[in-house]
Amino acid sequence: MATERVSLSMDKAALAAARVAAAGENLSLSEWLSKVAWTRAVEHAAKVSAEQDRHLPDELAGWDTDGADRVFGQDAA
Repeated sequence: MATERVSLSMDKAALAAARVAAAGENLSLSEWLSKVAWTRAVEHAAKVSAEQDRHLPDELAGWDTDGADRVFGQDAA
């Protein structure tokens, strides 16, 4: 997967917890944060999709395997 360097600010306690969690999964902090961000983005997209489906069931009838590109953009995969 392609990567991009970013700079971010985090709450110190959250950063410490993330470091411990990353070490516990034998991942670098960067890998762990990327994994968590991806998981949360997918969960959010599923929640939004389910909400839309409840209100507009016919609107999403054409969902196909390219759905991730529509939700996350072409570079998501």
